[in-house]
Amino acid sequence: MRKLMLGVLTGATVMAAATSASRAQYYPWCLVISDKNGSWTCYFTSREQCMMSAGGNVGFCAQNPAYPGPPGRRRPSGQ
Repeated sequence: MRKLMLGVLTGATVMAAATSASRAQYYPWCLVISDKNGSWTCYFTSREQCMMSAGGNVGFCAQNPAYPGPPGRRRPSGQ
């Protein structure tokens, strides 16, 4: 029973992490961290917000290449 609970908890944690990571593509700005991996953290709505999180020599801000743009109205395909 204990192993089952641990497995369920681990699975829920993995699913939650995957869900939040996939939502990162919907933010227009990323903090590119200057480390060996060059990881991107894309949770910023403005460059200013990103720069405040960068604080010093942590990294730099870049536009998110995966950002689809703001939602807009779509015209019907026949017009």
